[in-house]
Amino acid sequence: MSSRRNRIIYASQSVIVDGDYLYRVQTLGSTTTFTSEDVFQLGELDIIDVVDDVPSVAITLDTNDWGSIDTIASLAGVSKAGFTATAVDGNANLTTVSGVTEISFYHGVALANFGGATYFDLWAPVQAEASLGTATDAIDQTMFMPKCYVSSIELGYSTGANATENYGAETDTKYWFLNDGRFISQEQWDFIGVVASVTLGIAAGVETVATLSDSSLGFLYSTDAGERAIYVLLAAGTKVYYAVNGTAATATEAYYNSATNLLTLPTGYTSANGDTLFVRYAADAYAGATGDADTVKSGYFTALADGDTTRPEDVGALRQGQIEIYMVDPTITGPGDSYEIALRLSSATITASMTREPLNELGHLKPYDRPLTFPVEITTAVETTAGDLETFAKFAGKEAEYDAGTLDDITIAHLLSKDNLVLVAMMYQQTDEIAGGVGSNRKVLSDDMVGTEYFVRGVRAVYGALNPASPEREYPLKTVVVPNLKITDEGFNNSVGSNATQSYSFRSVNKLFVVKGYVDMADIVAVPGLQVNA
Repeated sequence: MSSRRNRIIYASQSVIVDGDYLYRVQTLGSTTTFTSEDVFQLGELDIIDVVDDVPSVAITLDTNDWGSIDTIASLAGVSKAGFTATAVDGNANLTTVSGVTEISFYHGVALANFGGATYFDLWAPVQAEASLGTATDAIDQTMFMPKCYVSSIELGYSTGANATENYGAETDTKYWFLNDGRFISQEQWDFIGVVASVTLGIAAGVETVATLSDSSLGFLYSTDAGERAIYVLLAAGTKVYYAVNGTAATATEAYYNSATNLLTLPTGYTSANGDTLFVRYAADAYAGATGDADTVKSGYFTALADGDTTRPEDVGALRQGQIEIYMVDPTITGPGDSYEIALRLSSATITASMTREPLNELGHLKPYDRPLTFPVEITTAVETTAGDLETFAKFAGKEAEYDAGTLDDITIAHLLSKDNLVLVAMMYQQTDEIAGGVGSNRKVLSDDMVGTEYFVRGVRAVYGALNPASPEREYPLKTVVVPNLKITDEGFNNSVGSNATQSYSFRSVNKLFVVKGYVDMADIVAVPGLQVNA
């Protein structure tokens, strides 16, 4: 009998969403609430029965913001396949529309991407205690939560603290896989022509997909009827799920041969060019190089490669010198204007609380969907160290008069008149001290940035060798955009022993964008502006 595990610490557990490793995760929490009802009847004191309802699992995922859009893209189900190329109509998730004309494309994520039936599967393998501090795939258990729906987003930027991306999600199921089911792998086949069967990447005769406690095979997708399944993404974009059995392929079911690890596709399905097969399973080993999959996602964790030009692997977190906040007033700002940094800001927090409606049906205990309820309210709160009234004037739409020295008074009525402010937050790799300035005055002066990619208005480029005589401009790693802000409260506070502060809170609905690279001012002030690229 093996000895019992003593503990699980942060270095023991990684977090994977739909096969993609999440980086800079600080907290993973999952709390299950069991709902039941005691049934009584007249004439009897004792409980007659306890009726169970749907359990709920609340998920907490807190991360450091490190300038990448990978985490939010994984949670939103946005494809990252084109993220290393210039954004064009064929690979971009976002577009900017001016009138009826698309004027630019961007890689990024919109709040709208979390609507509909967008969900993700999350699993978190726990490394064997004796393997701590190594890269070994020795796993003794894996937590798995399917069909997780994001229910909240909080982006936080504050002086004296790391920038954060925190997410809440909800689901109704949580598994712990161990022993012969402790390894979860995802494999993908890109079909060309007719394919009747595929071979999984686990060794035939030695390794096998687990048989679970309900006697089903450990395939981790599911049909609408709740059967263990695989799925095919047809070239036309439709997902088709097929149950898996251990007997023989039928018109509607695939067959898994546990002796050979051969997966025979349903006889009623004929593969075609552009179709993609996805198989996710729990087994007694990770998938390796023994199968014929085009893509294999398996393993405990893979660190970011040193020198990876597509992501800032040397950025652990972002601090105040790497974050710039702008408040843009489209009424007085034109397409060719420059950004003007909002001074004296000590914090900015963007929160989207997303209500999910569980859709239930007779015959099934669990909901078949949890669509997002619109409108989604977004709260944006900023706090400043009180000094002059420039920030107040900007928020009131009186910046021009303030700068000209002709503004004799500002009232809360002026704040109420504004409902189209845009918050723009930009995250940079260098601090302002290293870069020699802020905004357009930032220069590429660090060796770490040589050969690193950057995006300007969706167009990819790469920083060249350092040129002290004429350094390149540094562009942001990513940009957060919250349009159509309307004031909800304003406060002034002064007390003995501390600086006076002014705080402002705004609300908006439905529109929040996290974009790779630099967003041009013309796309900020365009109407209707940033949209999901249909």
